[in-house]
Amino acid sequence: MTAKRLPRALAAVALLATASFGLVACSTSSSKDAAATPAPKLADPSRTGRELVTAWLTALQQGDTKEIAATLAPNFQIQRADGSYSDRAAYIANPAKVDTFTLGDRVTGLQHRSTLSVHWSVEVDEAINGKTFKQGEAPRLTGFAWNGERWQIVTYANFNLPT
Repeated sequence: MTAKRLPRALAAVALLATASFGLVACSTSSSKDAAATPAPKLADPSRTGRELVTAWLTALQQGDTKEIAATLAPNFQIQRADGSYSDRAAYIANPAKVDTFTLGDRVTGLQHRSTLSVHWSVEVDEAINGKTFKQGEAPRLTGFAWNGERWQIVTYANFNLPT
């Protein structure tokens, strides 16, 4: 490389490095902006939990695939009482079909920073993977995470009815 080209090459590398740093700084500040919107400190986590699971069941009842997708975190997993499980993509492709539902009297929500765990029960007429399940009040456990804009479901567990 000639003496004239070396400074130009170094200048080009410096320019690329500066631009790359700028892009990283922008993406980092964007991430910080999302993280800068902390989860709301819930006055009544149980009430919020009831509202969130009611909205979730209503979206399933209405077959609202847009809301179902928006409610599920990217790392969503569900474990069903029948032993089956799904990740986000599989669940969105084949969501539970809810007809009618009634939440149990007790909903317990516990918040820790940007997470909310909700223990609840529901009496529901539903079909999962084409199989209709016995009606009765069955327990559920749902974990939510705050994404900077809304609560999303990360984990969801269905349990069998006691015999």
